[in-house]
Amino acid sequence: MTICWMLRSEDGGLNWSPAYRVPLNSPHGPINLADGRLFYAGVALWEKGRKVGTSFSADDGKIWGPLAEHPVGDGDDTSNYHELHAVEAADGRLIVQIRNHNTANKGETLQTHSMDGGTTWAAPYAIGVWELPSQLLRLSDDRLLMTYGHRRAPLGNQARISSDNGQTWSAAMIIYGDATSGDLGYPFTVEISPGKLVTVWYEKLKDSAFAQLRMAGWQLT
Repeated sequence: MTICWMLRSEDGGLNWSPAYRVPLNSPHGPINLADGRLFYAGVALWEKGRKVGTSFSADDGKIWGPLAEHPVGDGDDTSNYHELHAVEAADGRLIVQIRNHNTANKGETLQTHSMDGGTTWAAPYAIGVWELPSQLLRLSDDRLLMTYGHRRAPLGNQARISSDNGQTWSAAMIIYGDATSGDLGYPFTVEISPGKLVTVWYEKLKDSAFAQLRMAGWQLT
């Protein structure tokens, strides 16, 4: 049973295909791999058993392979894994980060990785990063960037860098830390030129009934 809908445009968004089903759901969606395939890490959100895993597409998302389930951390329940996102590191490893609501490491980002192209995966493990969900990006210099909402002081959005293909992560860098509410996050970051980044996120501003999209330009040193 598949549980998420996707639409395609092949003319720059002027026209769209009918909706069709894909096996996963995740807010940041699939990524492009070096070999041309698409790779999707997510959750079979409304399927019985709520499986968590990955799927590949070799035809630009027209057809998706079956969901390959990920292992589960000791004592964890997959019903408490949410909002996965992936990146392909320079050494070829695939890295997936997970929003975790299990009792162990609750509110932290968990990580898993595959060294064999997604055939086998490490059991999810903590990386010492509180808050979620994260978005992952491989930078032009091959370092990895994770950005994530931070819903306790300082309220806002933060980023961390990995220079060793996701094995370790730097101390937090504050992109924006002056929010007035914890109702924010889900940042998405792009690199517009080497070291120059733009991050977009949602935030409910003070005295506003609605959330808004916000944006920050920033630079790595």
